[in-house]
Amino acid sequence: MSINAISSSMAVSSAYTTKSTELSEETKAKLQALGIDPSTVSSESEAQSLIAQVEAMSQSDQARPNSSDQTLLTKAQALAEDVGVQYSYKDNLDDLCEKISQKIEQLASQYGNDGAKMSILEDYQRELSSIDSRYSTEIDKDDSIFNAMNMISVSNKYALGLK
Repeated sequence: MSINAISSSMAVSSAYTTKSTELSEETKAKLQALGIDPSTVSSESEAQSLIAQVEAMSQSDQARPNSSDQTLLTKAQALAEDVGVQYSYKDNLDDLCEKISQKIEQLASQYGNDGAKMSILEDYQRELSSIDSRYSTEIDKDDSIFNAMNMISVSNKYALGLK
């Protein structure tokens, strides 16, 4: 291969690389709107892929927690009403579970030797434990997903030579 052919090949390659690393204004705007620095992305296709991933994650984050957390919150509110706990609709699940637990303990100390009432309180305690356990599982799942995404992000940065 002649030197002219190699130079020509390198010039074409360089021109292609320059064109592929330029991002459209629309893509830059989308990246910035998602909180991503456009200078960290090396090509239009990489930017589009990243945008799609972030949008898909945000859509799944919005859909799943609302349905699962809302179901558990509704169950906890029903239990709170059964036990006689005063709560606000602004209370989160942790606060509500704590109030229910305190009320069950208070009622248990009042009822002492009444077997029928203690049996009902044990049922309430089992239901509360079930809600709390399912909520903890949801939080653990969310944490695992976040950690996996973080590891992938770091891995991608190393692969792209950004770190």
